Amino acid sequence: MKKPQPSPEELKAIGLRIKQGDKEAFHFLYRHYFDSLQEYAMRYVYDYQDAQDIVQDAFLSLWVNTDQYDPSRNIVTYLLVIVKNACINHLRNLKIRDSHRDKIVEAMLFSNLEDPETDPELQKRLREVLKTLPEKGHHILLEHIVRRKKISVIAEEMGIAESTVKTHLKRTLKTLRENLLFILIGI
Repeated sequence: MKKPQPSPEELKAIGLRIKQGDKEAFHFLYRHYFDSLQEYAMRYVYDYQDAQDIVQDAFLSLWVNTDQYDPSRNIVTYLLVIVKNACINHLRNLKIRDSHRDKIVEAMLFSNLEDPETDPELQKRLREVLKTLPEKGHHILLEHIVRRKKISVIAEEMGIAESTVKTHLKRTLKTLRENLLFILIGI
């Protein structure tokens, strides 16, 4: 079950408490946002352990460098930027070349966080593309990529053949890629 997220005012208070060295506030933030930030990182690095390490390091960086945190800034946005930059550095270190913007879109797509530094028009168009996906394809995409279910499990749950699940997934990903290309190049 998803934890209720703190209000902007509560986050501001939590950020101020963390700035002052309050461990309880830090633990609260960690418990409420670690999973979402890890999911966000997963969409960059495609590796569970790497994503976990990156988010762990982001929280450590926040705690060790509270002097660099401006409490007037949203603490979750601050962590999100740390995670995003760490992911980009990780990919650069692996010598993986990929469009920075493409990864942002993908991360937004499959995590429960929206990057506030990303163009609002891009976010709007992305939501529009998701609405155009066929219902079965959208469901299979979410089950497979977001919930990390195997094709065989999805097929069994939906009462259809694995090959049908694969076909829906391929078609949905193709549609998504075609539409994301238009989003990414700004058409």
